Amino acid sequence: MTEPLDRRADATRLQILRAASRQFAQKSYNLVSLDDILADADVTKGAMYFHFRSQHALAAAIIEYRAEVARAAVDELVAHKLSGLETLIDISFLIAIDDIGDESARAGLNLLESIGRTDGLRTDVVERWVAVFTEITRKAVEEGDIVEEPEHVAKLLVSMYLGLRQTSNPAEPERFLRDLQNAWALLLPGFTKPERMAYVTQFIKRRTAIAMKKARSL
Repeated sequence: MTEPLDRRADATRLQILRAASRQFAQKSYNLVSLDDILADADVTKGAMYFHFRSQHALAAAIIEYRAEVARAAVDELVAHKLSGLETLIDISFLIAIDDIGDESARAGLNLLESIGRTDGLRTDVVERWVAVFTEITRKAVEEGDIVEEPEHVAKLLVSMYLGLRQTSNPAEPERFLRDLQNAWALLLPGFTKPERMAYVTQFIKRRTAIAMKKARSL
């Protein structure tokens, strides 16, 4: 392909990804038809199949795309050089705000739950997520804030967020963020040094307030 054609193809692929994300953010995978996506993207079926061999492949691409975007956002957050425990808390609220206000983020997480198990994609993404959390948790252990095995804490925190999406609802931002705050409050005593609890509890309250403000502006 020539460079202009390459750019046009890339733009069309992104157009399809965004349209599909809008659909999957609002409806479950089984309720979204290919016609819904094509109409939203305003592209032909041929254009869609040029980039994605099936609707499932398109959904998998959304999951991967969001995983890459999330990893870049986490890397940027880690660069702020807060403590390990503060960083873990900030990541959870960063993910929550994206889940609330970014259709591709919500679509990616919805699809991770609905189709991720069919080809091992969910396992791969969750393992990468756990690996990132483990690395940051190890820093928190070295700093003396966390007293449990890093990987165990990392798995618990990943499970907390994925489970929260089942019992709460990112489409109800204030409730969702309050539920996230409460989940942290319940988990913290299990792995945090008692003398750090008062500070960390206040840190979470501040992060919840900031997230609430962001959510209202979305």
